Amino acid sequence: MPSTSTLPEPETQASFSATDSASLPSSSRPTNGNSSTSRMSQLSLAYEQYKKEMQKLEAAALRGEAGSEILERMEELENLFTTLEGNGHAELSMYMKDSEALKKLAEIASTNAEHVRFGDLGGTLPLADFLKAARKYMNPDMEYENDEASLGNQAPQMNERFNSLDWKKLGRWFYSKGKVPVPSHFLYGPLATQRRRTGPRTRAVDDTVSTAAKTTAQKVAASDLQDDPEQSTSRMVRTLYGVLNKNDPDTRVNLYQFFVNPHSFGQSVENLFYTSFLIRDGKLKIDMGPDNIPYVEITDLEKEFGIQEEGSPLAHHISSFEFSVWKHLIKEYNITESYIPHRTTEEDNVSDISDVSEAEESSTDKEF
Repeated sequence: MPSTSTLPEPETQASFSATDSASLPSSSRPTNGNSSTSRMSQLSLAYEQYKKEMQKLEAAALRGEAGSEILERMEELENLFTTLEGNGHAELSMYMKDSEALKKLAEIASTNAEHVRFGDLGGTLPLADFLKAARKYMNPDMEYENDEASLGNQAPQMNERFNSLDWKKLGRWFYSKGKVPVPSHFLYGPLATQRRRTGPRTRAVDDTVSTAAKTTAQKVAASDLQDDPEQSTSRMVRTLYGVLNKNDPDTRVNLYQFFVNPHSFGQSVENLFYTSFLIRDGKLKIDMGPDNIPYVEITDLEKEFGIQEEGSPLAHHISSFEFSVWKHLIKEYNITESYIPHRTTEEDNVSDISDVSEAEESSTDKEF
């Protein structure tokens, strides 16, 4: 039986750093037709590993302690991009990964800058570098040497070097970019010592006492006050019930002769309105007579209670009452006096005149 040899499995590169990608030896690069595909897969793994390393920086950036690591990650990303540019068959998706990595690195750098605490990171910006950059900004033509001793420490040389710097340029930059100090010239006026001048004293005048003409409130009589509409309605409903209970307590009355007032169309409408409340509350009831005329009578509460328990049907009726109908009822039933006493207040007389005039102008031929 022939012996079988086990082929070693290819090692998978779980991590691919930017430095390894940039310094990949030519001997280890594949030479077959799939070399570009293999390179792209290695770059894809490198970007994935780079993304994982970036996630570890977020915690340090929130503490403001990721400055040096951000610079290292920036250098690694530059090396990755150089390798990506060197591949002539780079896909668009790889450029998208590079852009996402750069965006994420910028966000972490911004977060680190917001949370950085000055004084704890003294080595972040050395004093010598700051002074050198400031001198270069104020005098770009100044020659800089690495040896500090060669600059000269003699007083004439130091003065000459100091005077060659454009300090106004640095001041204007700080004034426009930095925190501008508040000028204090506005304090010159209040700080000036001036003798206080005393003006003439004026006598205080009591403003509660007025010399204007006094006015008194107008006296209002009890008759001038308007009654509450709800109280007036309740009082009139009780009045109508009292009139019927006094005149015909045991007999029924023609409904039209009961509420029609031949002297006032407005009061006839009001009487019909008040009658509806008595019928709703069960104080009165309406029945049709044999002559097909509605009659109204006082309700026997005990009898009506028994009828309702037996299930007697109740009806709901909505009627319209117009001026022409009012005139027709007066003529048809020869109504000369109002069953309900006529109300002779001034307000009712005015309303009756206006109602009659409006009704005559807009009367209709509708049958009752």
